[in-house]
Amino acid sequence: MRRALAGGVGLVWAGACQGQGAAVAPRALPVVDTVRIERADVYTGAEARALWYARVANRLHRVTRERVVRRELLLGRGEPMDSARAAETARNLRRLGLFTEVFVDTVRRDDGALALDVRTHDGWTTRPAASVRAVGGQTLVSAALIETNALGLGGTLDLRFIDDPDRSTMRAELLLPRIVRDRITLGASATRFSDGHGGYALAERPWFSLATRGAWRALGTLVDGRVLRFREGTLVAVDSLTRRQALLTFEGGRALRASPRGYLRVGATAQWRQEDFVPLGAPIASFTTTAALTPWVEALRARFVVVRNYRLLGPQEDVDLSTAVRAGVALAPAAFGYARSGVGPLVVARTGRRFGAHAFGVATLRASGLASGGTADSGTVSMNATVVWQPDASQTLVLHGNGAWARDPWPGAEFDLGLTRGPRAFPLHAFTGDRQRFAMAEYRWTIPYAFARTGVVAVAAFAESGGAWFAGDRPRWGHDVGAGVRLGSTRTPSGFGALRLDLAYRFANDRLPAATVFVIGSGFPFDFVR
Repeated sequence: MRRALAGGVGLVWAGACQGQGAAVAPRALPVVDTVRIERADVYTGAEARALWYARVANRLHRVTRERVVRRELLLGRGEPMDSARAAETARNLRRLGLFTEVFVDTVRRDDGALALDVRTHDGWTTRPAASVRAVGGQTLVSAALIETNALGLGGTLDLRFIDDPDRSTMRAELLLPRIVRDRITLGASATRFSDGHGGYALAERPWFSLATRGAWRALGTLVDGRVLRFREGTLVAVDSLTRRQALLTFEGGRALRASPRGYLRVGATAQWRQEDFVPLGAPIASFTTTAALTPWVEALRARFVVVRNYRLLGPQEDVDLSTAVRAGVALAPAAFGYARSGVGPLVVARTGRRFGAHAFGVATLRASGLASGGTADSGTVSMNATVVWQPDASQTLVLHGNGAWARDPWPGAEFDLGLTRGPRAFPLHAFTGDRQRFAMAEYRWTIPYAFARTGVVAVAAFAESGGAWFAGDRPRWGHDVGAGVRLGSTRTPSGFGALRLDLAYRFANDRLPAATVFVIGSGFPFDFVR
């Protein structure tokens, strides 16, 4: 059997287990008497009255509807107050990517009753975007129009055009979270490449909270296009294939134990795949059809912190420090279309912790594989770790490292660093292979005042080292250092990231000479390993 199965597996319950002890009479918790929801527009108060662009923005923006906020609440009238559920409600609201600020707290009314106070501050969710990246004679041009709060319902409409050295791409995507009875999410996309086409359709009932008892997800994807393969830093493809794929995936799970502090879930992922690769221009005479089943168990002990100026500039953001393990077994019998029966482990483990009041770290391990006849046919292992130190609100130091190994990856699924990921001063496909290493350090100082009352500016210095190569080849590396500017906004929600403008010095390697290059990017993509 040639390939590792695609698909995820779960996390093992590390629990919110409580120790055994002497019986203690339970203390009655205060009960929520009322729920008050207050929604604020992008600009409020004196700013909304005094600034012309604030008035224009508020007129063009549709305030998030109350039903969108209310469906995320994990506490209601008549329920006992639970601080963990209140904190998770705030995280759920921030995760929507609609708000710059979220507050969930309780207040005592004059009559002594307990009220749950929920306040949200909308961000500007319409983003026209255009960028040009040029490294080593390569140019990537992109333009997009993205709306993440269509009609105030939290829907996403993404229209995008990208022209890179490999191909040009036009994509339209629509995602409607919990649009059916506030439960079912629907999504679809259509993509047109200069050398093919693709798309997906999605329906799911997601895990609404840590305490959710059940969820399911159905996803179908189609791809028909060209796969380019690169090796040893050559910027011209050494091989071109035609790929046709139809993939259907269904996953369902049930929580055996669940609370805002952790859970234990079991479930299974079923996959049906038609996929073939042939030399460019050759016809595909028949389709290879396979299926697989992966039962899994997943567990988590919850731990989160709220920070600023880590991946974003300005808005609140949640960092997941939970300890979690997901473990499963992939079953690929010969009766499901494989050349011979195979079985393999699938594991994802992560953990995080705080180091004093000003630092935190997260680490993740992912492993999957498939073996038959006592021999490993394929597999992938990746590890990454990030440590962040923030001595005050304006300073951030990020240290990040990752490594990955793959055995017999799919064509086009090899590790690929350059231009958009990895050392930023190197061009697309500068490093390809089934082995990968990357490390970086970045220090940022956020200027402690807002430009035009909304803009956030930070200056940064960084150093990077990374590379990729195939097993048996000599390891290939690239290194760069530089400085740049980060641009964000206090009025954009958590899903928008920040704009990066960098001047980087690239050290010479076996393919490219030393050079100083200007690089434009967005966000802080520390964890890019597949």
